[in-house]
Amino acid sequence: MKKIASGMIYKYITLIIVSLAIASCGLQGEREEIADLEPLPEEQPQDGDETSILIDDDQMLPTSDDPIVDDREFSRAEQLESDPSGTFVGQKINPLREDFEAVTEAFLVHRVSYEEVKSRVYGASTEFYGTVAAISTKLQLGTTPGNPVLVRQYDQAQGELDNIEEYMREINLLNQKVNADAGVVALLKSTLNKTLRLAGAIDQDHRHLELLEDDTEKLEIDISRLINEITEEISRQSGFTKIENQNLLVMAVAIRNGESMGTGILNRSFLAAQALADAGAPDEQLDVPKVKISGLPLVVIRFDDPDIDYEKTLFDAIGVTVDKKPGATFGLVAVAPIGKNDGETRINSSKVKKYAERVLRSLVSFGLPSKKVALSAKTSGDVVVPEVHIYVQ
Repeated sequence: MKKIASGMIYKYITLIIVSLAIASCGLQGEREEIADLEPLPEEQPQDGDETSILIDDDQMLPTSDDPIVDDREFSRAEQLESDPSGTFVGQKINPLREDFEAVTEAFLVHRVSYEEVKSRVYGASTEFYGTVAAISTKLQLGTTPGNPVLVRQYDQAQGELDNIEEYMREINLLNQKVNADAGVVALLKSTLNKTLRLAGAIDQDHRHLELLEDDTEKLEIDISRLINEITEEISRQSGFTKIENQNLLVMAVAIRNGESMGTGILNRSFLAAQALADAGAPDEQLDVPKVKISGLPLVVIRFDDPDIDYEKTLFDAIGVTVDKKPGATFGLVAVAPIGKNDGETRINSSKVKKYAERVLRSLVSFGLPSKKVALSAKTSGDVVVPEVHIYVQ
């Protein structure tokens, strides 16, 4: 019995020793496999890398050690008079104000330059009309053909007209610069709106930003007005130089012949004829016909292209009408499209009246007496480009 018990104990001891040996071998293998794996690298933040798109708390705090004072204790006037705070938003105020002052200075320079060039244009126009008046007076009284004094005055008038055209090129260049100022102001206004929505500001910061935003909007209005004024000036002077160049051609013929050519159609005032036609009281004004619109127009000329060739079609239509009705009179109506604002509408009206005068000159060149053509003008929302309508009275 004792032999059997000792044998069982020996077997248990042997089994335990074998199990421990196997277990130690397994741990040894796992340690070797773990040792073979490379350790994961730790991410090291690099200078200049943005770790988040959000604003960190330390960015919202001032860079200096001066404490931020609670601005609720100060009035609005005191907040506006104080310097910008050192908050994240407050640090952006001075750069924005510097941008505003820079574009304001540029705009003021451009406006002063425009006023200076415009004064030169008006001075040259005064000299031009004075010279033309002297030539016309001499021609009206009668003179010798090819009078050298008149030839010299004619050259002087042509030079003054060339000066006006040169000044207009300067105004065109200024127009481009002022439009660039408008673009900078629009960008500055957008930046101010975004800055006002940023986190990390105190009331004092918003007071400064709101004041700067008000100044920017005022500057935007001033720039817009100057752009409208320059655009109208360019349109007006371009029409003036074109018409007066044609008038000088007629005057050159008169100087060569030594006598006045009379009151030419190129010198006829569109607005004066319209005003006389609308007045209608004295008997003398009855010679100025009024436009009587009835039915469809005989000819519609759409000036989507300023250099449109309309004379052949207009000549055929007028010729057929006069053949059928020799005593026919015609109504010439300048129709301007309604613009996005009052300034654009006025520009369209000015353009279409110049087109109407061009059509009127064409009618006279066809041999149609000017007294048989009545003038009128209107604006309409039914047209998108300037149009000239010809009606049979």
